[in-house]
This record gives sequence, C-alpha cells and structure tokens, in this order.
Amino acid sequence: MQVRVSLGLRLAYDVDSEAKVVFEIEADFVVDYECISELAIDAATAFSEINSVHIVWPFWRQHVFDMVARARLPQIEVPLLSGTRL
Repeated sequence: MQVRVSLGLRLAYDVDSEAKVVFEIEADFVVDYECISELAIDAATAFSEINSVHIVWPFWRQHVFDMVARARLPQIEVPLLSGTRL
C-alpha cells in the first residue's frame, strides 16, 4: 500500500488587510507499507490517514529546518505532532 502525504507552510504578514506571503515551503512524501496479510479497505484507510502523517512528520520538520537555513531565513520551528489531527 502506498500513501502520499502533502504538507506545506506559509509565512505571511498583513499589509492593509491583505496577506503578503514572505515564503512557502511544500513537500510531498510517499509512504510504502507492506501488508503481510489481506487488509480491509476501511481498516487500511483509517490506518493510513492517522499513521502516515505521524511517520513523515519528523522528515517534514527536518526539511523545513534545512530549507529555511539554506535560504538564510529566520528560523521557523515546526512543532512536534501530537494527536490525530493537524
């Protein structure tokens, strides 16, 4: 089973009630799961929706840290992920 997780962030500020985007970072991650036995579609969907984001989150945090550092932008801290919702 393969799951695609798309994540992004945007740093913006307001000028005269209009958002001005300073920068955006986006990334797509692909998570490959190997199922050793048959799995019901609804169980696979529930599993992947919760677990896939948790699996890629440390890689997302590192990616943001690296991109911001390489661009010499102010450091942004992506928080640790807790719970089941972003």
